[in-house]
Amino acid sequence: MQNRNPDSNLDPKLHRKQFTPKLNGLEINPQSSPSRILSDLFWKELPWNRIVDELGSLFAFDTGCGSGRYGSYLNVVSQGCVTQYKGVDIYEHPNWKKLRTDPKRTVEKYDGKNITSSLPPETNFFMSQSAIEHFANDLHYFEEINQFVQTHSQPIIQVHLFPSVACMKLYGRHGYRQYTPRTISKITRLFPTSQCFLFGLGGPACNEVHDAYMTKPLATEGVDYRKTKPEEYQQQVLNAIQADKNIAPTDPSFWALVICSNWKKPFVV
Repeated sequence: MQNRNPDSNLDPKLHRKQFTPKLNGLEINPQSSPSRILSDLFWKELPWNRIVDELGSLFAFDTGCGSGRYGSYLNVVSQGCVTQYKGVDIYEHPNWKKLRTDPKRTVEKYDGKNITSSLPPETNFFMSQSAIEHFANDLHYFEEINQFVQTHSQPIIQVHLFPSVACMKLYGRHGYRQYTPRTISKITRLFPTSQCFLFGLGGPACNEVHDAYMTKPLATEGVDYRKTKPEEYQQQVLNAIQADKNIAPTDPSFWALVICSNWKKPFVV
């Protein structure tokens, strides 16, 4: 029911765009789904110079961080601009022991309900990757961020990547929900004075590749074609990303939401 009427009752300040990644020299990880490949490209192609110009040193807070790998990845793609990274998750990951040897990175367990007590006061970069669909009360999470924004004057950016309606068919009952522009508007309305951008990642062609190489063969044969046909899969993903580059962001493979609060200049992509 939540996935119906995706374009009704939208937040008028929510700007919708299609993400058009750069494909020259792109290497496809054959172990990744099309949506994860697109997500990593989105993080890589964020306007890091513009973000650093506004925020200065980046103090990232990653909710639902899993292994914490995005702490390293963000530092690479931002060219070393992440001064401090903190990740929280309800489960402790084996990789955390290694991460804790780096003074610039912190990881810890939290109760899955409240982040306020875990938030460093200097946080200016809130992020999540494939996480908010697992929050029983996702709006409470954003209400906590809104309270933080209201009590801190520094420029703050949020970047959240999460599943679209297409993921219901591709992944099945994964997490509590998928998202539409209508339900995403419930989030952005919590930030009435912020700049809000919603990017569609991929589209029908990427969804077809996911279905053909993962969903259907796993359901009928118990086989993941990414493993048995890696070169063919990589080429098909490249073709699909190219095909989806210039379509309207109405049926994406995944969503990326960017919210800029207390910014002095417009966020430019």
